[in-house]
Amino acid sequence: MKSMFPLMLLFLFTAASAEEVKIKWKGDYAHNSNKRWTKENPYDSGFSKNFKNGTPEEFDEVQKDGELNAFIYSQQDSKGPVPFVILLHGCDGLGTPSKEWAAHVANVLNPQGVGILVLDSFTTRYVDRSCGPADLHWGRRRADDAYSALDYLIEKKLAKANEVYLMGYSNGGTATLVSMTTQEADHPHHFAAAFAVAPGCSPSLQHSAIYTSPIIVFMGDHDDANNPKWCEELAKTKRSVPVQMIEYRGANHGFPVNAPAHDFMGWHLSYSPTAEKDMMQTIISAVKTKKFVKGIELR
Repeated sequence: MKSMFPLMLLFLFTAASAEEVKIKWKGDYAHNSNKRWTKENPYDSGFSKNFKNGTPEEFDEVQKDGELNAFIYSQQDSKGPVPFVILLHGCDGLGTPSKEWAAHVANVLNPQGVGILVLDSFTTRYVDRSCGPADLHWGRRRADDAYSALDYLIEKKLAKANEVYLMGYSNGGTATLVSMTTQEADHPHHFAAAFAVAPGCSPSLQHSAIYTSPIIVFMGDHDDANNPKWCEELAKTKRSVPVQMIEYRGANHGFPVNAPAHDFMGWHLSYSPTAEKDMMQTIISAVKTKKFVKGIELR
């Protein structure tokens, strides 16, 4: 209990400066369709013009329009548009561990002059979690969530239009990769680059993908939730933009989240402060220098 106390203080301090906002969801794009989810169509239905598209996680409901909850963390003395990172949670939603992780990310990036928008894809859809086979569907669904948040930041003049980055963990990392494909290029605004943390790099989803901006994938070589080898293959594929994979020795799927070691759905999750600190320093450097490289690096 003693070890969790500083983390809770950090969360409470940062949360006090967070502003909760509602974001209008936008999905009426050419890459989407009106095709609803069925057992025969479990994944393509992720590219949908409906806010809710009839998945089991949504209790079979279909809803055309909707809005998303979000939390904005920024320096109180910041003036005018600033660089921003949009943060996407994992498959179990924006619960307490995800909120604490988001608060930590904000605590690291805000002093660097970078705002954070933490996006909640599940609460207003009444979704509890999407872990397991549903991940691929939700990785695709949440790309339009991310772009809706991007539009919001630019329309409200909170973010510099050419300096908004996307960062997602686990299923949020999968959604981050989907968001950077040419399939999503019909959006009016685009991300400067993306940081995918422990994503699912399923060959059927990613290996033929053409990306529009630089990507850095962060992953532990002991990740037993998402296969690191698939992400290595993704990074090896020749592309027109740099895609880098940074792989941490001995780290598993839980490496970025400061929580007690535990198992979840058969996956081993434990925090690696060394890997997490290196990841955040790498992200800060990339945002400040705008320099990206390709290849695989083991750290």
